[in-house]
Amino acid sequence: MSILTKRYAGFKRHFYRTGPIDFSKELKSYKTLLIHPVMEPGREIFSLPAIESIIAQKGERNVMLLINEKLKFFFKDIPSKKIFYKCFSSPLSSNYKKLKESLKGKEYDIFVELNSFNEDILTMFALIPKSRIRMCVNGSRENPIFNMIITTDKLHNEIERNNVVLKPLGIKRKKKRIDWQKHTATRKEKRKIGIAVYNNKTALRLFSLLKNRNFTPFLFVNERKKVEKMKKKIGDALLPIYPLEKVYEESVSCESIITSINPVFSIGFLQRKRMLLLIERDKNFLPFDGHHIEVLSLSEKSKSLFNKVNDFIEGK
Repeated sequence: MSILTKRYAGFKRHFYRTGPIDFSKELKSYKTLLIHPVMEPGREIFSLPAIESIIAQKGERNVMLLINEKLKFFFKDIPSKKIFYKCFSSPLSSNYKKLKESLKGKEYDIFVELNSFNEDILTMFALIPKSRIRMCVNGSRENPIFNMIITTDKLHNEIERNNVVLKPLGIKRKKKRIDWQKHTATRKEKRKIGIAVYNNKTALRLFSLLKNRNFTPFLFVNERKKVEKMKKKIGDALLPIYPLEKVYEESVSCESIITSINPVFSIGFLQRKRMLLLIERDKNFLPFDGHHIEVLSLSEKSKSLFNKVNDFIEGK
């Protein structure tokens, strides 16, 4: 985070004030919403149930979604209006200015922020729309930009974490499970296992382990610039994570997936794959009922990791 961004966000938070609002009246009479779904790759899809419930009750004409262009694959079929943006880190960046221009002159009764960005980035997003109520999940109560903070329980899974906004909005939950699938002619290949781990050394070790055990490993690479380098080591059994359309088609043929929290995990979840999720030390994820997801912390020793992988591929 640049010093400029910190100063800009801090200045805006210090001087920004909202007038008195009758929340009870506003929440009963509102019509239009601007929603910023979760835009963290690997968690974005878990805001879909909340969004679908809101659209079902308020109507697609009254709901606008703010979507990061890199993740539009997951949202493009949602029946609502959308504004796409590219990542930014500064109020002076061209991407931030384009987003401001896209929202210029537009007003929404409520702005709903579902992301857990740092306070400065949250402030930059919230300053753009004209809204009477600015709602945030687990934000800072000291930030005057947001005048309604919804807190969640630490034991909430990812879907329930986003569903907490439904009650104050007066929305009835549409459904509990995500039922999102693209039609594809690709068939599952026996013993094919996808690998989408951020640590390239770990990914290559897993690839070698599976290859030696007569499985067919396939690598999804996060950084496109690393693709050619890794091809020299393992051949053509790999694909960059973006564009997501190609990843979706390739992962359909996988029996199971070993992954970090990234878009491949989201795709595997939507395809109801059996998955081993490797969690970084500072991350957390609560498993869901009805999905075969095993979670392993990378804080464990390397030997424990590969023992767990062995048990996973053997179905133990």
